[in-house]
Amino acid sequence: MADQPGSPKRADERYEVEIRVDWVSGRMFVSDHVTNIGKGGLFIRSERPIPAQGEVAMVLWLPGKAPVHATGKVVWSQDPSRAPGQPIGGAGISFIDIHPADRALLHDYLRDLERHAHVRGH
Repeated sequence: MADQPGSPKRADERYEVEIRVDWVSGRMFVSDHVTNIGKGGLFIRSERPIPAQGEVAMVLWLPGKAPVHATGKVVWSQDPSRAPGQPIGGAGISFIDIHPADRALLHDYLRDLERHAHVRGH
């Protein structure tokens, strides 16, 4: 996924994934998928509009790990119903609150992804 115009450059590597995420914003509870992730944030692919500049409480279902609970801020959002020619809706989320134990699980998972990417020669 390319950075959105005007979005800040990422400081950390992002990895392409397919991870279930349950997220809550306001009164909306949705189960979707994360399609890329890094230490600083992630992209949630969603058929539902994710409120721009809002906060999202998330549970990430990392394969082989305990669920990771995090809160993020919506950095940018693409409503699938208002995006002609853009088949994927969703939002770029920046982590703003994550318990140290959950952060350790996330970083461990990202190290596993990095090792796997290097084994494949990327």
